[in-house]
Amino acid sequence: MSVIVMTIHLLAASFWIGGMLFMVLALSPYVRKLPKEISVQAYQAVGRRYSFWGTVIGLPVLFLTGLYNMKTMGVSFSQFMHPNSPYVSTLHHKVHLFILTAILAVIHDFYLGPRSHLNEKYKTAARIIGIVNLILGLSIIFLAAKLRLGG
Repeated sequence: MSVIVMTIHLLAASFWIGGMLFMVLALSPYVRKLPKEISVQAYQAVGRRYSFWGTVIGLPVLFLTGLYNMKTMGVSFSQFMHPNSPYVSTLHHKVHLFILTAILAVIHDFYLGPRSHLNEKYKTAARIIGIVNLILGLSIIFLAAKLRLGG
């Protein structure tokens, strides 16, 4: 069962980070070259679809499978709250970054993103939060690799 849950966790993380990288590296450069009306429609349509799968489905799956993985690794809630080893300390940082990522994703996907076509303020804020979230996501991947190597 642990292998299946870890696989689901890794797939959800791959989808989350992969989706953000796709948006930054493939979709955005292409859509920016389109006429404004079409680019707004494209961003809004792709954003809604990705928000559903990435934020509404993906983040809760990551959270639940992460809790299960934490239990599987023998980390109790008490240990987590009072890190006493490099492994638990790294896990603690990873979870905090995940919570920040989830909060920023909700703000981006359900407030700023849908309004980003209305004015430059929303557009800039959505872009900045998107980039920050990508950096946080990559940091979480780094911490995951660190955990795999013992913390």
